[in-house]
Amino acid sequence: MHKSIRRALIATPVSAAVCLGFAFTVGVGTSSAATHNVSQQYAQGSMSYNSATDTLTVKDLKKDGRTFAVSLFGPAADGVHVCKVGGKGKSKTCDFNFNSGRLNVLVFTERGDQHWDIDKFHMDA
Repeated sequence: MHKSIRRALIATPVSAAVCLGFAFTVGVGTSSAATHNVSQQYAQGSMSYNSATDTLTVKDLKKDGRTFAVSLFGPAADGVHVCKVGGKGKSKTCDFNFNSGRLNVLVFTERGDQHWDIDKFHMDA
């Protein structure tokens, strides 16, 4: 797992806890959900997830004949959701409707029936 994602995953719950503690201290309501955005770039492509809108954007960065893809599944998802794009410089935004909770993320490339894992991690929806 990349250091930047680990830092984001560690910092997000701490920041949320501090914000919630502050909200209770000053008497502000906590009806709005905290956002858990994740952006990551790899040699093959990039991904960006916005938890407020449940949108995932993937971009293919390499001319290698492979499709760059991200698969999201787990407790917050109803099934497996995949967002993929092929062609150097092309991007695609996929709009999902996840429940609140944890998402498992698998970043991979594929060509035909071949599949190469790039990264695996968890994030909050």
